[in-house]
Amino acid sequence: MRGRLPLLGLAVSAACLAGVIWWAVHQPAPDLPSSPARLADLLGAVALYTVATVVRAERWHALLLAEGARPPRADSYALTVVGYCANNVLPARAGDAVRVVLMTPRAHTSTRTVIGTLVAERLLDVAVILALFLVVGYALLGNVGGGDLEIVALVTLAGVVAVTAGVVLLRRNLRLHELVRPMLTSTLGLRGAHGARMLAVTVGIWLLECCVWMTVGAAAGLRMTFLEGVYLVALASVFSMIPSGPAYAGTQDTAAVVGIKAIGGSGSLAVTYLLVLRFVLQVPITVVGFVLLAVRYGGIAMLRNAVTSRTAADTATS
Repeated sequence: MRGRLPLLGLAVSAACLAGVIWWAVHQPAPDLPSSPARLADLLGAVALYTVATVVRAERWHALLLAEGARPPRADSYALTVVGYCANNVLPARAGDAVRVVLMTPRAHTSTRTVIGTLVAERLLDVAVILALFLVVGYALLGNVGGGDLEIVALVTLAGVVAVTAGVVLLRRNLRLHELVRPMLTSTLGLRGAHGARMLAVTVGIWLLECCVWMTVGAAAGLRMTFLEGVYLVALASVFSMIPSGPAYAGTQDTAAVVGIKAIGGSGSLAVTYLLVLRFVLQVPITVVGFVLLAVRYGGIAMLRNAVTSRTAADTATS
């Protein structure tokens, strides 16, 4: 199944990209940022995305510390960027695997513990995304949001069924329970003051993401309200849950186009927005990630050796 999932994601991305490209070539030519004001908005969007990435890195650092790990803060920050870089160029969210392999020895903890912090990250993000979409999407777009809410409801129902089935399976299989238990401690630890802080940080991250998408709109020539920015981010994030290729190719593009059209943008404006958004979200962090991987972590060869040695160590331990 692990081998087929990337192929499924690539197929979904290819189909969605083909549809977006076919639609885009039938729209008027995009009006890319060229005036000083719109170029300033473009730089502002990159700066805001940088801040959001820093906050994400700080959240991961806090989750690792809560599990008794001892990660250097510099590595928490650098590997967050490297992970996003890998997600942008490799399928199946391979950046998460890169973060696990490179952080485990540096944080003086186990592979399963690091995986557990990434699971907690994902669950926090999904909870906030769905809440934002259910509340803002319905309040803002009425019938349009209502149709999308049906999709979210189905996704939520499928998630509940999957979680229930997983809990039942874990209870009946003692060996599987012992294997997975270290990966769930970070999520189970999201209670009390620690959980409240992590949830507040996650809300802050997604509000920053909304500001990024709004600033991208300004750079593309579209002024949107804060609620419209929240809706776009939530809609794109829901689409991103669908298996896809690197950088959510196709799925995120489809969501951006659908969202811009839903809030009243023209076809040409939607194409412009999509191109600017892709630049802001992928280009700078991918370049910086490659530089960090080469300079700080020994490049692709070192990563390959780390994966091999970690796999061997885990096999020997099990």
